[in-house]
Amino acid sequence: MIEELERVRAFRADEPPPSEAATASAQAALSQLIRDEPPQNTSPATAAPATAAPLRQRLLGRGGDRQRRRARRARAVIVVALTCIGIVIAGALGSPTATTPPSATAAALEQLARVAASQAWTGTPGPGSYLFTASVSLVESDTLGPGSRECAVMLRQHREIWIATNGAGALRESNSDGQFTSAGDRTACLLDHMTNPASQDSGGTSRFGPGGLSFPTRNWHALSTRPAKLLVQLRKLDGGPRNAGEDFVHIGDFLRESDTPPAIRAALYRAAALIPGVRLLGAVRDHAGRVGLGVAFFDHRHRTGELIFSRHTAALLGEDDFARSGKLITWTVYLQSKIVHTLPAAPLAG
Repeated sequence: MIEELERVRAFRADEPPPSEAATASAQAALSQLIRDEPPQNTSPATAAPATAAPLRQRLLGRGGDRQRRRARRARAVIVVALTCIGIVIAGALGSPTATTPPSATAAALEQLARVAASQAWTGTPGPGSYLFTASVSLVESDTLGPGSRECAVMLRQHREIWIATNGAGALRESNSDGQFTSAGDRTACLLDHMTNPASQDSGGTSRFGPGGLSFPTRNWHALSTRPAKLLVQLRKLDGGPRNAGEDFVHIGDFLRESDTPPAIRAALYRAAALIPGVRLLGAVRDHAGRVGLGVAFFDHRHRTGELIFSRHTAALLGEDDFARSGKLITWTVYLQSKIVHTLPAAPLAG
């Protein structure tokens, strides 16, 4: 037991101690969690381990679905200050909290918020106008071949999307640099005569009528600029598990392929600073080679997601998803975003 405590004390010993305000807030949060915890019939020795949810996918806006991609689901983390032994441990958090975040992370996100808030907003696209976004991603594509064998490949996907305020627009995707994910996938693909990984789900261009695509919300003015309240609103609008990992997902969901007003963008950055497990990575490069500010979510010691922002414009440059092993799974870089007044010629999506 003594050895275990020494190892805990040594963990991140170079980090500054939490402030008195952070300690008091964390202790109060922990006490409330303990009071609210329902009785458990399953002992820790027999409890089933948590499982990771599926990777995020790009969804087209059909039947009420959104075209925005979802990030990996991650379990929540709350940093709890225990003054009796002077250590910090991680635990589960079931709701957003205004616990004081680490100063460096909060300061960096506050700077991004000020940059965003200082910018002008032209409003959502007017009649005959569309928000155009161009991006490149590394994605996994799964196809069931003629022999009912699943063929999985990793593709570099080039994506262009045009979205009007009413959800009309267009989507163009093309794939390149396809690679089989494993020897087994290669065998399955070849048995079904799929010899070119890049040809799998090769994409194309489609147009959508009103409601076919969507922004995160049609009523930006209904969102609060108070960070803690905004986190609660995002949970209601975006859905998903109610935990800190999903809160981090929501931040990305409301920034990508979206003409988010500057005031809400600023509130999103400040809200991210309140999410337990969010940490500043400092200067990082996205997969287009651009240097930006990296902010990541850690499920305990495991980084599961990362957002990269421009220090100069506060725009979202890119995002990465990681397995618990630390392996990079998927990534996206956002190369262009602007208001346009024309759509590409393409058939209407069925």
